[in-house]
Amino acid sequence: MRKLNGTSVLPRITGMGAAAGIALALLAGGCVLAVTAGPRQAQATAQRALRQTMNGLDTVDQSIVASSNAATINDDLSPAGGQAPNLTAANLSDITTQLRGYFGAAPVTLAPRSADWAGITTGQSAVLGTPPSLKGIPAKIAIAYRYPLAGHMRLVAGTMAPASPPPPSPIAPANAPPPPIELQVVVTEQMARVFALRPGSQVLIAPDPGMLNQPAEIRLDVTGIVEPTDPGASFWNADPLLAGPVETYEGETETWEGDVIADLGELNTIQGLFDGNDLATQWVIPVDTTRLHGLPQALYDRVDQLTNQLAALTGPWAPMAKALTVSSGLLQPLATLVQESNAVNVLLLMVYVGLAVAGIVMLLLAARIVVARRDVELAMLRARGASLWQLFWFTARGAAVTCVPVAALAWVAAVLLVPDAPPAGAAAWWPGIATVAAALAGPGLVAAWQHRLRRRRQPRPRHSKYAGRWANRLVFEGAACAAAIGAITVFRLQAGATDLFVSAAPVLIAVPAVIVVLRLYQVLLRGLARAAARRRGLIGFLGLARAAQQTLTLALPAMTLVLALTVAAFTGMLRDAVAGGETLVSWQETGADVVLTAPGLSSTQSVLSPSAVRSLAAVPGVRHAATALTIPVNTSSDLIPTSSGEVTVIAVDPASYAALVASTQGFSPVNSALLTGSGLTGSAGQGVIPVLASPQAAAFLGGTAGTTIAAQEGLPALRVRVAGELQSTPAMPGGGAFLVLPLSALAGLGNPAPVNLMLLTGPSIDMTRLHAVVRATLPGKAAPAIITRSQALRALTTAPLQRGTFVLFGLALGFAAALALAVLLLELALGTAERELTMARLATMGLSEGQRGRLTALEVLPAVAAAAVAMVACGLILPGLVAPAVDLSVFTGSRAAVPLRPDLASFLVPLGGLLLITVVALVCEVRLVRGRSVAATMRA
Repeated sequence: MRKLNGTSVLPRITGMGAAAGIALALLAGGCVLAVTAGPRQAQATAQRALRQTMNGLDTVDQSIVASSNAATINDDLSPAGGQAPNLTAANLSDITTQLRGYFGAAPVTLAPRSADWAGITTGQSAVLGTPPSLKGIPAKIAIAYRYPLAGHMRLVAGTMAPASPPPPSPIAPANAPPPPIELQVVVTEQMARVFALRPGSQVLIAPDPGMLNQPAEIRLDVTGIVEPTDPGASFWNADPLLAGPVETYEGETETWEGDVIADLGELNTIQGLFDGNDLATQWVIPVDTTRLHGLPQALYDRVDQLTNQLAALTGPWAPMAKALTVSSGLLQPLATLVQESNAVNVLLLMVYVGLAVAGIVMLLLAARIVVARRDVELAMLRARGASLWQLFWFTARGAAVTCVPVAALAWVAAVLLVPDAPPAGAAAWWPGIATVAAALAGPGLVAAWQHRLRRRRQPRPRHSKYAGRWANRLVFEGAACAAAIGAITVFRLQAGATDLFVSAAPVLIAVPAVIVVLRLYQVLLRGLARAAARRRGLIGFLGLARAAQQTLTLALPAMTLVLALTVAAFTGMLRDAVAGGETLVSWQETGADVVLTAPGLSSTQSVLSPSAVRSLAAVPGVRHAATALTIPVNTSSDLIPTSSGEVTVIAVDPASYAALVASTQGFSPVNSALLTGSGLTGSAGQGVIPVLASPQAAAFLGGTAGTTIAAQEGLPALRVRVAGELQSTPAMPGGGAFLVLPLSALAGLGNPAPVNLMLLTGPSIDMTRLHAVVRATLPGKAAPAIITRSQALRALTTAPLQRGTFVLFGLALGFAAALALAVLLLELALGTAERELTMARLATMGLSEGQRGRLTALEVLPAVAAAAVAMVACGLILPGLVAPAVDLSVFTGSRAAVPLRPDLASFLVPLGGLLLITVVALVCEVRLVRGRSVAATMRA
């Protein structure tokens, strides 16, 4: 056991110091839990967003592809002055193995080896003698060689024969055309059904002469029929024609296009027959998106590196690396996800850095209490010759006895609470270690500072001493404000960068706010104390006077409270802004709470009958209903050429449509008077229909005399005049060129005019009843498609990136509340000894317990009010300051900016929480004081 002048310096916590030490340990443990669980939760959120994004891609996009053509590969592999041999199946497999080893480096996780494949595909060749099943429609066929075939398909009929030498051809007469070249192939069931093929069938194709090394016809011998074992795999989706033929249209020409799969032994024949420039060659290595374990940025960097560097091939295949083009459908989604993650990280940094600074300040406050509780013991050790370094280690080791075990338990709890976070390297442990180091070093630094030997100075008048202290404090506060303002200026110049200034924005604002508020706080309280001195009663004057004397002591608690409250208000603003942006985007995507669309938008047939419209409008929860007929038309006028553009005519009932638009959000209001003509100034001309046009449509229509429009299907020629403009409208939420005109203008189409669109709005539409009405009134194929705004909103709110971010915001709010409560308790604990003595003396003079409780409250509440004022000031300034660096549109999936503005609820909730926490802290303090004897306090 080490001794100092005969006194044991073994770290210990005794008496009043024990409670302070335990409080410090609990605070350190809470901070470790927050700084460990927060980053882990952020990483887990990014991980879930990554997996959901990757799993939502097509299987082809989930692969890394190395592609080229046979001619380029042969040129690179050719020896000097020679010709490279054709690739064999073994060669394809060897190259696949090397590419797999190169692509599969962490953090990319590849699918099993059986999912890899290589392919060589020819161009489309015309089919000679169109099969009768095609009813005279011409057809084209491409030949695809895939390796390996095992595991990707199974035989349904026939065989998959290896290549065999062709039988000897009969001697052809002189000048006779060469016989067709035979290739053995298999086809899928869909291909066999459309082309009426079976094992033993033959198809004659005539490739374009430029595709072949020598002009010839090719006879495809069908040896078998196959079906996919995994239709969703990239093996089948990389070429959409491989699984089955497709009927294509090019102008008025209709063509069937399909693929056949060459048997395994036909690789050499295909390479020798077709020109290498027409042989598309590729190696496809699928990625296992279900086992991706890492951050989006790391995965994006690796995929981007793969697609921008030469493939690392070795041995005889090294020369062909420059012939391969590596691509992946993962790249663009990863780039978008990284951009969104960076935007979210800016928000998280601003929130968590502010809370981290508040936590550090709180630990320093707790350290002051620990040293204050052991001040006599430390002074004794200092008097017996202990150095400042020994005092530092003495208090630090004493704090370590409780802080280290509690911090370790907190770290384990954080890991268990967020088990699916990816490995984060140093980020998984250094915040916790830094927190523990601050908790251990804080008491030692405070003890060493308070017990340092002051330099001897010449005595000076009392007023000069206080003037010196005032000047030193003024210089320090001025320097702190100047540094904060300078950092804010730099931050504004670097708007949008996720750097230290962005993350420290709440702290930079809080520093001058706290300094200014505390200055005004002291002046105001002294004035109120002087005013209270003129009144009868002791509580007001004494409470205000004591509160005014504690300005310096309140600096650390006020800083912590302001940061915690500012972060709480800021997260509330973020949630409200994102919720409003998502709601607006959901309206812009659908146009109404429920949209019923006819099967064909260009159809003028009355899909929605009048009885169905009435029944749908009567569904419980529907407040506004409007119908419309939407038809694409071409515009023409004397001023505008006939080919000026295509617009969508939206024929509506002006009154009901205007009422429905007024019940939506984000759409231009409709003035029904303009559509009826009563809102026009002057004469619109005989037979001219007033319309409301989008800016695009207004550009197509011109002239005051009107413009003629003619529909593509059944709409009579109409002469219209633009009576007003609409930037957007619910009947066409996607925007574009549209005209809104009265449905009465189409009276020639029937009475009532047909409608193919119905919009419904209401906060709680009974969807069960609505579907029942649709089934009853519009059965079968005539039933319209139903789109609901709630589905669009749910897709936005349940996105993993957003859900995880708001979980983090919730954790931040909880931590901020815990900080506020701890700070208030520590603030009360700082003056506990002096307050108890004062209260005991006042009790001997006749002060009741109720008066003592009010005196304690009056001593604390001004400081809380000052912190609330500073928080309000910071909350009003912060949104405008950080707006250039905050992109909330990542939560809405829209290009439209989501404004971040202060709102009343974001301030009321933190202030209400602060009031509740203050009441709890005061109740705890009053009950603690009541439990102590006045006589014992006076004797102590």
